[in-house]
Amino acid sequence: MVGAKLKAAAFACAALLIGTSQASLVLQPNGVEVLDTDTNLLWLYNWSSSGFTSWSGAKTWAAGLTVGGAVAGEWRLPEIGEYDDLWADSDVGSSLSGLQSKFTGVNAYIYWSGTAYAPQPGDAWVFITTNGTKGGNQPFSPLYAEAVRSAGSASSVPEPESLALMGVALAGLAATRRRKQ
Repeated sequence: MVGAKLKAAAFACAALLIGTSQASLVLQPNGVEVLDTDTNLLWLYNWSSSGFTSWSGAKTWAAGLTVGGAVAGEWRLPEIGEYDDLWADSDVGSSLSGLQSKFTGVNAYIYWSGTAYAPQPGDAWVFITTNGTKGGNQPFSPLYAEAVRSAGSASSVPEPESLALMGVALAGLAATRRRKQ
């Protein structure tokens, strides 16, 4: 009887952990980065720290960042597809207010990407925060910039599914051991 209750409790805990394991955008303890657990990218938390700058100025600014324990050259402008992934994230909900709820300093404006705009040589893709659209822009226009870097191979967010499975296994082992005694 105790074993059955223990198993039921273990499965309920596992279901709860698995059901809530959709963490996606997590502000890091250093307060300057947000980890996207889906893409394993670290985004700069403050979206207005670049000020207005040209495309080349934005690339230079991002490459020179040393925040979050990074060395110069680890940060870069997000590729246009990375903005698309962020916009589609359930934590953002495809809205400016969603971005503003996960980041600070997000302006209702246009942000540079690191992607060249092939239809017009020399131009760059830009991301528009008000509606998630994108387009090409001339490289000398003064726009905002955001920065990203790879989080590396180790994520700082535990995988709840793995923890839940381990908990179920341990509960089953404990129940089996009780039954044998």
